[in-house]
Amino acid sequence: MPELPEVEYTARQLRSSVVGTTIRDALVFWERTIGHPELATFLLKVADRRIEAIRRRGKYLVLDLEGDLFLSIHRRMTGNLFLLPAGWEIDTSLRETDPVAWSTRGPSFLATSAVDLVEGSSYSVDLAKTWYCRVCFNLADGRRLLYTDPRKFGRIELWPRDCEAVAFKGVGPEPLSTAFNAKQLTQALAGRKSAIKQVLLAQEAVAGLGNIYADEALYLASIHPLRRADSLSPTEIELLYQGIVSVLTLGIEHGGTSFSGYRDLWGEAGDNYDHMKVYQQDGKRCLRCGALIERIVLAQRGTHFCPGCQKLTVE
Repeated sequence: MPELPEVEYTARQLRSSVVGTTIRDALVFWERTIGHPELATFLLKVADRRIEAIRRRGKYLVLDLEGDLFLSIHRRMTGNLFLLPAGWEIDTSLRETDPVAWSTRGPSFLATSAVDLVEGSSYSVDLAKTWYCRVCFNLADGRRLLYTDPRKFGRIELWPRDCEAVAFKGVGPEPLSTAFNAKQLTQALAGRKSAIKQVLLAQEAVAGLGNIYADEALYLASIHPLRRADSLSPTEIELLYQGIVSVLTLGIEHGGTSFSGYRDLWGEAGDNYDHMKVYQQDGKRCLRCGALIERIVLAQRGTHFCPGCQKLTVE
């Protein structure tokens, strides 16, 4: 699942590419991708809206539109965004020739000879046939902003701007904001008896952390993922705060963590996986103490830690 660094990296790419552009209309190929409002209203209201700003809220990508509206995009497990230059044609013939395959794959996109590809882009005809596009935003300048999602878990919603509290209910403070600090984290963990990793994943204590960066942050802070959240000392909470900021910042700098399907706006993989200390490193030696990294399952999530550095103490 794309976490804060992957969403932030894409947001920065979009900010430099589409702000000021108008969405001419939207094509929806999997109706359940639209979570709010109902489809007909969504299509009507999103058309001919200028993109005024690009933001991020936790794991949500946010496009502010004229008319005091915003689009929220939650990519969930396999969602990606691709920005196609003008000249890519859309092929929906599969809808008529093979409806079963269409429900899985969606349309294909074909690059014409006139396409001016973005330098360094990994777009190709072969890739375009396997994008699993669920929504296509046609921009007034001829470009297409695609939302692709093989597993179909992601959701796109359109809201009035004064409903932001409703749209992002339960999303905690932004960990890279100046308002987030160890004191705030201490208050968020107080009275929470669940394992610290579960609390971090729940999004209420801090926004944007998922399985990858929670493992990495806990490792930097030398905290076992099964420790009760309310058992952490002030020193440990300070280290955890620093770890969270550190791993998220590093993830953004390296374009996000690509170990499966995550790609950036141009179809490129991030290289942050090369900088993992514990995540999916089970069986390898810890870089600090030399112990073998272990993997357990916590709340149905693979969880990685060093038993030498992250001892499970009882408080």
